[in-house]
Amino acid sequence: MQYKYSLDKSSKKFLCPKCNRKSYVRFFDNGSGNYAGYNYGRCDRESKCGYFTSPSSNKPLNDLNFVPTPNKPTFLNESLIGEFGVDYDHNHFISFLLKHFEEEDVIRVIEEYYIGTSNHWNGATIFWQIDNELRIRTGKVMLYDCNSGNRVKKPYSHINWMHKVLRVKDFVLQQCLFGLHLLENDRNKNTVCIVESEKTAIIMSMGFPSYHWMATGSKSNLKKPLLQPLKNHNIILYPDKTEFLKWNDKKELLEKEGFEIECSDLLERKKNIRDGYDLADLILAKECLVT
Repeated sequence: MQYKYSLDKSSKKFLCPKCNRKSYVRFFDNGSGNYAGYNYGRCDRESKCGYFTSPSSNKPLNDLNFVPTPNKPTFLNESLIGEFGVDYDHNHFISFLLKHFEEEDVIRVIEEYYIGTSNHWNGATIFWQIDNELRIRTGKVMLYDCNSGNRVKKPYSHINWMHKVLRVKDFVLQQCLFGLHLLENDRNKNTVCIVESEKTAIIMSMGFPSYHWMATGSKSNLKKPLLQPLKNHNIILYPDKTEFLKWNDKKELLEKEGFEIECSDLLERKKNIRDGYDLADLILAKECLVT
């Protein structure tokens, strides 16, 4: 069901009314094709700002005598994986991994997750979103610092999408979990562990390879449509520190829908780590993990 108002799905960002950072996504009026009032929107800085205001009169478009025609997702050509699966010596994220993990393990995750290299920014990494039917939904392009392993956020956040980099016309984005293709490539693992960031999924796959590790790509992207292909699997959610309550609420809703799912409070129980820490931070700090 499509509602009259929804958050703009394009990459366009505005200045947030609260924090004044260019991280504000406005609500879009699907009936008129225009933006709603400027105060209606959400700041992507969920933890540090948290601004979110939605139109109070949001109703299903069906109630407004308008029945939308759903758009089918666009898929990228699979040849792109080979085309961008090169130049790892200049990939900042791969350089960081090689400083902390064995080369054979790094090579394994490069091959399993089809990690790519982009010259959109010098040393940038491509995290392909490949679904359980091995179709490429898109690729997220991000730039990392090769020493710290952190994303480069200054002078701006270095994130883009491959369908935008390639300038694919009339592209219809329908995301899937990062790592979803692992279900098809390796059917012997029945437990799927879900984290927020692609970086964390890859690092955890090296530390605990007996599980499928996947990522939502953002705190707010833990949604039923993305998890639907996992319904016959055991699912464990590993939210970042301070996000347990939000993800646990979603876990309870998914349980009612028949999902075999649990939400770990591992990071909430650790008092000596900062807010926002994730499992990769523990691995890199050489801490033991206990579920």
